[in-house]
Amino acid sequence: MLSLWSPLCGHAALYSPVPRNSNDRDLPQFMGGRAPVCPCTCDNGLGGIGGPWPQNKPCGQGGHNISGKCDQPCDRGLRGQADGQACLWWSQGCSIGCSVCQVATIGNVPHAPITGAPPHADKNGFRMRYCNSTFNATLPRKAWTMNVNVIEGSEEDSYRFNPWRAPGFAPVVDACGQAGGRYPNAYVGGESVYTNTSLSRMGDLGSQVLPQGPPQATWQAGGKAEVMWGMRFNHGGGYQYRLCRADRPLTEACFQETPLAFDRSKQALVWINGTRLPIEGVWVDGNATWPRGSTWARNPIPRTNTDNRGLAPEAAAACPGPNGLSGPGCTQFAPPCQADRGPEPWSSDLSYQGACSGDWTAGVIAD
Repeated sequence: MLSLWSPLCGHAALYSPVPRNSNDRDLPQFMGGRAPVCPCTCDNGLGGIGGPWPQNKPCGQGGHNISGKCDQPCDRGLRGQADGQACLWWSQGCSIGCSVCQVATIGNVPHAPITGAPPHADKNGFRMRYCNSTFNATLPRKAWTMNVNVIEGSEEDSYRFNPWRAPGFAPVVDACGQAGGRYPNAYVGGESVYTNTSLSRMGDLGSQVLPQGPPQATWQAGGKAEVMWGMRFNHGGGYQYRLCRADRPLTEACFQETPLAFDRSKQALVWINGTRLPIEGVWVDGNATWPRGSTWARNPIPRTNTDNRGLAPEAAAACPGPNGLSGPGCTQFAPPCQADRGPEPWSSDLSYQGACSGDWTAGVIAD
């Protein structure tokens, strides 16, 4: 019996096989892709326009949909089978070259918010490392997903301390994620939400509270298997798949013992209706990753800039206006499907999705 771990950047989750983090998917408030509160499952163009609280903001932008909750299925098709709050188990305040994440250092004590540096102090990790370290990023530029044309190592290289800039060389709060990405009293720059249920609460550590369920897939040692993941909010980055024996403590060290190799000919976009588009992946291995020699895959869906703060001048010029979203340069790199022409009209809740760009919740990535 094995447990599967798939590190990603931003709000994302494994969809096939169904992960432990989706333990609340069968609770009435989450069943069938629903969600009791916004954001997360409704920030995808299907959640509707916001109601009276607060300030008539759209769902996923600080407001609710018309009924006051996300009572219509927000994830459908392939994404509706493994949902709940799987996208909200993650680690925050983690920097490359550090031994522990800032959230774990502080613990569950009242504390000022963990912030980044100007001009985006609201984002943890923005131009800031949470320890004294001289460790440098290892990721080659071809695999960058944010601010991709900046001078490496410059002040404008705003994401140089983020975990994805040196895959595997940053700590995690928990190998199976932390519910809401923080303890209740440790506030973090940006939005961290989690709906407490009878199964888990904000701040819980996945390795401690997520029980082993029935087998979700049967794999043969040495064989090949398809795995799918999807995102909620696209913060760039990338991923790899790892295994840990389920009869061992689910620690980061255990998962690092067994990274899985990719079949580099099989990466594909799969829309929720089953439509499949094979794509060319971007892969990184060798000394750029940890464990050494393991393979890391770039997130193939480019982020769409929601503002221009902190971008290199040439990147900001390609995406004019203080809020971006006004030209083809607003995507961080070329979208992998020819149909993408930027945000689609159906993104009525300001989720800024293109056909295969932005906060892409219209499908999953298959490997």
